[in-house]
Amino acid sequence: MNDAQLRCFHLAATEESITRAAARLGISQPTVSAQIKTLEEGYGVQLFRRVGRKIELTDFGAHLKAITERIYAAQDEARELLIGHQNLSKGHLRIGAVGPFHVFPVLRELGTKYPDVTFSLRSGNSTSIYDALARYDIDVGILADLKPGDRKFHIQFLRRDDIVLLVNRDHPFAAKAFVSYAELAHETIILREQGSVTRSTFLSALIAEDHSMPRFLEIETREATKEAVACGFGIAPLLRSEAGEDERCTLVRIAPLAPGFDEYVACPRDLIRTPLIKAFLDAASTVSAQLDMLKAARADN
Repeated sequence: MNDAQLRCFHLAATEESITRAAARLGISQPTVSAQIKTLEEGYGVQLFRRVGRKIELTDFGAHLKAITERIYAAQDEARELLIGHQNLSKGHLRIGAVGPFHVFPVLRELGTKYPDVTFSLRSGNSTSIYDALARYDIDVGILADLKPGDRKFHIQFLRRDDIVLLVNRDHPFAAKAFVSYAELAHETIILREQGSVTRSTFLSALIAEDHSMPRFLEIETREATKEAVACGFGIAPLLRSEAGEDERCTLVRIAPLAPGFDEYVACPRDLIRTPLIKAFLDAASTVSAQLDMLKAARADN
């Protein structure tokens, strides 16, 4: 028996699914199945029984799961202790975010109190950041498509962001303040990859309007999407906060109601009490309040 076999069993038992266990571990489904089979054959036991397309623990498997729960709870407690022992003045954070525009204001706020804290940053869509959090590949994540109440994570609101259209300055839309969904029917729309919440939110709003569908191009990164718009390949829905500055492009609002979504800061629940992560969450709360004040001031004007 090794830890890989035991962890595959534990996550399959916890998730009640080989597929979901594989997703959390970041490995293939056949690999998880093979690890569990090796464990069963090595000790001459049956840990799961298949019921239709589902798996259920045998009585023996249920007893083993009770043990693995204690094992991995102890590991989590040890991790919390070790991370908590870090000196806040010299700690290191592993951060994942759907875009740098969301995380750097929080890091700037954190840096005012703890200037020597270092960090590593990975970017990706919300799905990839969520998966990285579940695997403990990162300590905190800033992402969308989360709802408070997810038992795996501590989740707190950061900001609300609206989707706008990025258009080339030579495009007819550039002279407009608003564009309707109906006007998009004959356009080429540049979309992010599957897993992007901006993509799914925009498409849901477009489908709900029940107009003719435009032509779509799919481009994987935000930077490449912007460059494609600048070069005249189409127009792109993106978050207002992610637009940046490019003299070749401009932003146009969507009428009658611009789609948007909430963005959150999240961390595994067992890490919330570690000093450095708590400091990051406090900094995020400060930034969130500042953004609310700025939004209210703009509304008054």
